[in-house]
Amino acid sequence: MKIFLYLLTILCCLSSVSLTQDADMTSKQVADHIQRRYEMIDDAVAQFEQQVKFGFSNIEQTFVGTLTMKKPNHYRIESEHQTIVTDGTTVWAYSETNHQVIIDKYKENQNSISPENFMLNLPANFYSARIGEETFKSLKCIVLKLTPKDDRSFIKSVKIWADTQNWMVHKIFIIDVNETETTYIVKDIKLNTNIREKVFSFTAPAGTDVVDLR
Repeated sequence: MKIFLYLLTILCCLSSVSLTQDADMTSKQVADHIQRRYEMIDDAVAQFEQQVKFGFSNIEQTFVGTLTMKKPNHYRIESEHQTIVTDGTTVWAYSETNHQVIIDKYKENQNSISPENFMLNLPANFYSARIGEETFKSLKCIVLKLTPKDDRSFIKSVKIWADTQNWMVHKIFIIDVNETETTYIVKDIKLNTNIREKVFSFTAPAGTDVVDLR
């Protein structure tokens, strides 16, 4: 669950800026656009694809999933192998394969990356640098590299691709301390749909093994 939460970093939607300004934009200017847009967003639902290449074995896996979030600290992550839900107070991590749910208190951790952090804003505990432009999905994108200010961070570096027309983040590439590479590709996103609070609670199916760590 901890690793999944560290790596889950999808999407961001920003206010637009003219294409003639793109080449002169600094990483700080990009971050400022992200911050202004972040202040306008209350909730989001994103469809994503997750590609993982494990550093210790070079085994590669691909998953698809859905992220639902609502400010502050409410999110629900549903993938093929796990469901993680938090209401900002309690976290439920459910594995259908293992017929088990782990329940714990929600904890803020400056060395981790919550979905809300990278979804819509650049974390204050990361340095950012603009490293160029690339075309992704036929879109012109600015590429930012983020590195943690804390040497103890589980994350070594992050790259994000944001298109210069709508300022949506379409791709995120993460390397962790185990040299595992994780790529997220955003397939679809909906913003400010007035998501109900009940989405961010979880009731385990009958017969599930419950491990309560609170």
